[in-house]
Amino acid sequence: MWPFRNRARTPVPVATPSEYNAFRGVRVHLKDLIQVGHHLSNVNVHSRTRSHALLAGGERSPFKGRGIDFEETRRYQPGDDVRLMDWRVTARTNEPHLKVFREERERPVFMVVDDRQTMHFGTKVAFKSVVAAQAAAVLGWASHARGDRVGGIVFAESDHVELRPKGGRRGILQLLNVLAHRSSTFQVSNPAPGDSAVAVRLALNRILKAARPGSLIFLFSDFREWDDQSKMMLRQLGAHHEVVAMFIYDVVEHVAPPPGSYPITDGHAHGVLHTHSSRVIQGYAQAFQTRYEEVRRLCRSQGIGFVPLVTHEHIPTQLTKGFQVLGSARSANRSGIAGVV
Repeated sequence: MWPFRNRARTPVPVATPSEYNAFRGVRVHLKDLIQVGHHLSNVNVHSRTRSHALLAGGERSPFKGRGIDFEETRRYQPGDDVRLMDWRVTARTNEPHLKVFREERERPVFMVVDDRQTMHFGTKVAFKSVVAAQAAAVLGWASHARGDRVGGIVFAESDHVELRPKGGRRGILQLLNVLAHRSSTFQVSNPAPGDSAVAVRLALNRILKAARPGSLIFLFSDFREWDDQSKMMLRQLGAHHEVVAMFIYDVVEHVAPPPGSYPITDGHAHGVLHTHSSRVIQGYAQAFQTRYEEVRRLCRSQGIGFVPLVTHEHIPTQLTKGFQVLGSARSANRSGIAGVV
């Protein structure tokens, strides 16, 4: 039985032109997310040929092939691939026979989108939450173009919405509706200590239960407050599924602002960030680099794709570059293994 219970069907409020322009970069709008599907040619995704160039990166796809199910055994015919020979039937009948497989046409693709408080932050162009939604839309439309079924989880400290993978436009549109609605209704709250880490664990636990082996899982997060249990769940996902982690960050998280005093707030508590001291600046940058490298090493050790996304740069370009790097790295790994063997 599918574990998903909540099926968000709340209509998405339509923003007025003034609201749309004033909050662009702070909120995502349904028409923008839908518009992504009309411009997939800009990122080399062509549904007509069933290719998936955006996700393929280099010459070969960085992802494992789709699952195949055994269908039947038939007699060998000249030109058949001998690697598919069914040797047991061949030995029993004394005639060469071949295994025939049926390709799985619709692979489940899950978009796991972090919508916690820390994602609603940004200093250039867009909030991290907006980048996450836009990147999920790009990859969702790309998956739809390939014929895959799209679903996922959008989670925050207080709740989460779970979407069963569906084929056709229904799958991608259900995701876009949820992303747009949550963005338009977001309000700063005051979660209790530990709620953020619990939200991550609950989302990962849901995906572990829902996704069947071989699913493709895209994870969009800033990876703040990921505790040891969350990292263990991520390892489990990587062991049974194709997982790509999108590490989303704002440039001011990476590099401290110029020397000065900056008022900061989380919506409730207030403080001042002083960046006059070089020691403060170095410690600031080191804190980010430590988190970044920890996530990157974890992903690399588990065969999980790692793609960084910064909020002020063009999203499709970053995705294409990230997948090219993944494709090149995995091609190099295959070549290295072949050379050793």
